[in-house]
Amino acid sequence: MNSHIPFAVIGSTDFVHVGNKMIGARQYPWGTVQVENESHCDIVKHREMLIRTNMEDMREKTHCRHYELYRKRRLE
Repeated sequence: MNSHIPFAVIGSTDFVHVGNKMIGARQYPWGTVQVENESHCDIVKHREMLIRTNMEDMREKTHCRHYELYRKRRLE
């Protein structure tokens, strides 16, 4: 995953028709960049790194910090 850093990330709230699907994309005068197309940008790799690779760490931190603080306050 480190070989892909820095990530080329493109985001959009717009959708375009590609075939029979609606795809998140950004329109430019020279063409359309599809957000989920790995040949256009690295958002899929970036999401994988943030969510899938770090999911256990996020769960642990959520439990240790947030839940335990909530529990402590409720028991007081």
